[in-house]
Amino acid sequence: MIKKMLNKKLGITLSLVMLFAVFLRFVNYFNRWGLAYDQARDIIVSTFALTHHLLPLTGPFSSAGQFVYGPQWVWIVSLFVAFPGGVLTPWIIQSLLYVLMVLVMFLIGKELFGKNFGLLVAFLTTISTAQLGQSTNLISPSMAGIFSIFAVYFFIRYIKYSKNLDAFLLGFLVSNTINIHFQAIGLIFLLPIGFLFSKRKLKSLLILGIGAFIPFIPLLIFDLQNNFFESRNMLDYYFFGQNRLYVPNRWLTYAGVFWPKAWSGIIGGQTLMGYFFAGALSIIALWEIIKKKIDRNILALIVSFSLVFVMLRYYKGVIFDGYIVFLHPFVLVFSAWVIYKIFKINKIVACLLLIVVFGLTMFANYQQITTATNNTALSTVILRDELVNKFPNKQFSVYDYKFSQDNRSYPLIMYMNKENRIDDNGMKIGLANFNEDSKMRIDLPLILEDKRGFQVYDLSSSTSAILLRDKWIFVDPSEVYRTSEEWYKK
Repeated sequence: MIKKMLNKKLGITLSLVMLFAVFLRFVNYFNRWGLAYDQARDIIVSTFALTHHLLPLTGPFSSAGQFVYGPQWVWIVSLFVAFPGGVLTPWIIQSLLYVLMVLVMFLIGKELFGKNFGLLVAFLTTISTAQLGQSTNLISPSMAGIFSIFAVYFFIRYIKYSKNLDAFLLGFLVSNTINIHFQAIGLIFLLPIGFLFSKRKLKSLLILGIGAFIPFIPLLIFDLQNNFFESRNMLDYYFFGQNRLYVPNRWLTYAGVFWPKAWSGIIGGQTLMGYFFAGALSIIALWEIIKKKIDRNILALIVSFSLVFVMLRYYKGVIFDGYIVFLHPFVLVFSAWVIYKIFKINKIVACLLLIVVFGLTMFANYQQITTATNNTALSTVILRDELVNKFPNKQFSVYDYKFSQDNRSYPLIMYMNKENRIDDNGMKIGLANFNEDSKMRIDLPLILEDKRGFQVYDLSSSTSAILLRDKWIFVDPSEVYRTSEEWYKK
């Protein structure tokens, strides 16, 4: 009976934490969901792939160099788009997945130190300011953050149980996370560390390698078919490309400024909290290692995180918070472990610390939630409605002058494509901003003029050749897909 009561209490508590996670991720949602060029492009590409039954071999280009990500992100968004609903459906699905991550983090904590620790990890994940921000932003780093949580879960399970299935899923999830966004390359350390801390069965090592290899097959096929484009450009970036732009990254700045700030952004609250948790983690871990009392799984996480920490220090590009989303589960588990260890020493101090963390984090969350705006979505809906009301029976083919209005043209296409208002043979319209060029304004029939400074022109009288000559860029879904996924085809 006592066991049933405890299980019931656990279930109620976890349910309340999950409900709180739903509230924090969906309150004021219409102002919080992120929409800009990247999100609109990915929706357009994924929708085109889905409706035309295409299976791309690559994802978008990396911002770091002339190489592409794996296709997993496009495949995932295509699955989201396949669900019935409106434009917001893919964002809502991702936000729901971030709610699910609270449960997975509970399972990670439960595997480490039991149910109560699992609840603590789940609670910190629920209120995490960075987790809230990523949950409403449909970009590949956010999805890499989801996959990394699953990867850490099976990392712990592989070390504890050394089961072949856990080994396969660890390799499979780590490689998928890397393919979604190369920022997560550091997770590759989980593979050798997981094997070294497990029972080190050779069969499980083989299965681990197979799981890690499978997600790279699409990129490998692409590379073999295109004169080793991917591998050649990645090697060029490694040996030469990353040295072309100098970004100062001193150890003192990296460890003493960037990481405390980033840590506090994940937990929420003031930068001082980042210094405290990072410092406390170092002291507690060092003490337990010296005393040979440190938990095997925590040690494996610390070793893995330390290797990624050093690797990022020597990355020569710009590092910002969005590039460490895949490390969120480490930071959240370590923060919970610090509170857990303090609780073992002094319960009152630990409770006070948790209250302070909750207060500072919720204050940061309140500011993030209440000040959020989505002007792009609002203005795009207004523009769409104006075009549809003015031409109720028309389909449109969209052009962008010098590709200078992509933050407007891509969201517009995304919205109108959802309503089957885009067709390559439809009425040609062009988005531009000619406030400084009166001649262009006179030569073209003006359809609409927005108060923010851009215009929509009727291009129906111009041939494709003339539009190309005059630098009007065709941006219909077929062209967006071609330039994103089939650019290498002649």
